[in-house]
Amino acid sequence: MSETLPNDPSRMDFSAQRPGESAEEWFRRTFGEMPPPTHQADPAAESSGQELRNAALSALEKTIPGSYRWARFSAPELRDRVPAPAVAFAQDAWRQDRVCLMGASRAGKTSLAVAMLRRRVSQACRPAAFVHAYRLGVARILHPAGHGEPELVELAMRTPLVLVDDLGGERDHAMSAVPDVVVERHAENRPTWVTTGLTREQLVKRYGQGIVARVFERATVIRVGAEAEGRRQGREHGT
Repeated sequence: MSETLPNDPSRMDFSAQRPGESAEEWFRRTFGEMPPPTHQADPAAESSGQELRNAALSALEKTIPGSYRWARFSAPELRDRVPAPAVAFAQDAWRQDRVCLMGASRAGKTSLAVAMLRRRVSQACRPAAFVHAYRLGVARILHPAGHGEPELVELAMRTPLVLVDDLGGERDHAMSAVPDVVVERHAENRPTWVTTGLTREQLVKRYGQGIVARVFERATVIRVGAEAEGRRQGREHGT
């Protein structure tokens, strides 16, 4: 079966999951008629599973900015940019449904998060997307009124796993979709990762305690670079 992903992401149907629809069914409807993963030990099943993996990886790559196309655990650049303890923790943390990578600008947290995202999709064969908080912050402003949510917001709300990059770095205004994405994904128990250059206290001041509590609830926190000075470099658990 050939891959049927549209070349133009703006043509993808990012509508909500239908009642009773599984994530795999949503993926086939959204990205093409790909077969569901299976654990049957036969060549046809293995071929179908590989095809789904390739389709999920292809869809993910469409969302990753060009400056992070290199970011993989196998890339030497990752160890040049990110402290070894954080990389070591991340090689296990990609299995977690809630992850928050915290660190100063250019500490390497986004590079590490993208490497984790690629590993997760490759191993789990489930759809995921990279979404920058800045783009979520302006999506509704740029979208025509009366036409529902922008496709980017629907993508951020409905994709089985989303990485929201640079939380708190977007414009602070009432039309920002970032808080709504956090609330929606938390309500539907959808796996959500974030990167942020702000401390938890700064995030609370920006979004309020309710939003921040949803971000950190049951989250694995990976502190990267200078943000981890005086604390253990690597992983801790949120509350």
